[in-house]
Amino acid sequence: MNRTPASIQRRRNLANAASGFPERSRVVLYAHITDTTDPALLLAELRAFAEARDWDCSEEHHYFDIGLAGSTRRERPGWFEVSRLLREGEVDGVVAPSESHIVNSPSEQGEFRAWLATIQRFTGYLHESEHEAAAPPGDAGAER
Repeated sequence: MNRTPASIQRRRNLANAASGFPERSRVVLYAHITDTTDPALLLAELRAFAEARDWDCSEEHHYFDIGLAGSTRRERPGWFEVSRLLREGEVDGVVAPSESHIVNSPSEQGEFRAWLATIQRFTGYLHESEHEAAAPPGDAGAER
């Protein structure tokens, strides 16, 4: 029997409710940086942001792409891996400094947000207010 992402999530939610211990949201940390940005400092900021929200960000889920700001997501090997983790449900969301680290234009922004909604994943942005980013499913007042 093939299970859809929605049915898998529903089963997780039932198991979490039955156990009394909700599962923490798993996130991947991502940034598209120039070669002058210190990745270690940025990673520490992203990790602190995620941990302050009690999101689980494991050591192997940190990705950086170094290069020009105008490159598309499809041209970045780090983003390719992040999108795979999101699609396959290995993580529940992505934490980045801002949405501009992921998308470059308003049309890409709409496409990206629609894709996230389709696969039921969320974003958290270090440099944007909470209500502008899509919150984890189940959060009160969450935007999808």
